Amino acid sequence: MLTFAAEGNGQGKLEINGHSQPVTYELVVAREEDDSRQVRIRLNAPRDWLLKQGFDGEAVLVRNNGSRIAVRREGGLDVDDAISVTLEGCDDSRIGADDLADAYPELKH
Repeated sequence: MLTFAAEGNGQGKLEINGHSQPVTYELVVAREEDDSRQVRIRLNAPRDWLLKQGFDGEAVLVRNNGSRIAVRREGGLDVDDAISVTLEGCDDSRIGADDLADAYPELKH
């Protein structure tokens, strides 16, 4: 069972097919029963920019430290969708509590 452990936010860029767009993102950390951590990432991106870049349901968030995390949206995307589209990703590498602050300095704020 997951329990809430921490949250934070940061700025990075969203990449699709060699093009990038500045974005802000939110992080939510959940603690596993074995005391490891799972980090969930959520961001909003402009629908029209996503469509122009050929968005096919997945993009890459590049954080300020250079790490890359896949973010996705289930289902298709077209001009009838909201102008701001939510994309989500998850770092399920099961980071230990001691390594969490180093891997995600955004959580220190």
